[in-house]
Amino acid sequence: MENKLLKKSLSPIVDKQSKILILGSLPSDKSIIANEYYGNKTNQFWKIISLVFNNKEIIFDNYNEKITFLKLNHIALWDVYNLAQREGSLDSNIKNATFNDLKDLINNYPNIQQILVNGKKSQMGFEQYIKKEHIALNYKYIPPSSSANTKYSLYEKVQIWKEAIFF
Repeated sequence: MENKLLKKSLSPIVDKQSKILILGSLPSDKSIIANEYYGNKTNQFWKIISLVFNNKEIIFDNYNEKITFLKLNHIALWDVYNLAQREGSLDSNIKNATFNDLKDLINNYPNIQQILVNGKKSQMGFEQYIKKEHIALNYKYIPPSSSANTKYSLYEKVQIWKEAIFF
C-alpha cells in the first residue's frame, strides 16, 4: 500500500463494563493526527452522544473527559477497518482495507450486548467481516455522525440513535 494513503485505526476505547459497541469505519485524517476518535470538530458524534445520554450538549474540555463520559455510559468505540488506503477522509475513498479483530474484542468483553454501526461504510464492512469470519453478530445501523451526512438533521440523528441505544 502506498504509504501516504495508508490509514490506521485507533486503539479501541473499551472496558469490562462496556455494553454498547459503536463501530465507525476508519478515523478521519484529523482524528488520526489528533489520535482521538471523532477528532474533526465538524463531526457531530460528541454532540449526538451527549444529547442521547444527557439531553443537552456537553462541551467537553478535553479528550479524557469524552472517554470518561463514554465509559460512564458503558459505551465502547472502535472501527471496522484496521488498515486501508484512503485519499482524504471520505469513507467512499476507502480501498484495500483489512479488518480489526472484532470477534476477539467481543470475546474479551462479554458484557457487550449491542453493536451499532455508524454509517453505511461501517455497515458494509461489518457485514463483510461477519460473513468472512462465519460468525453471527446482531447489530443496528445508525445514521453517520458526520456533518457531511445531510439526509438527517441533528435532531433526527439524536432520535434515531436514542431509539437504537435504548430500544
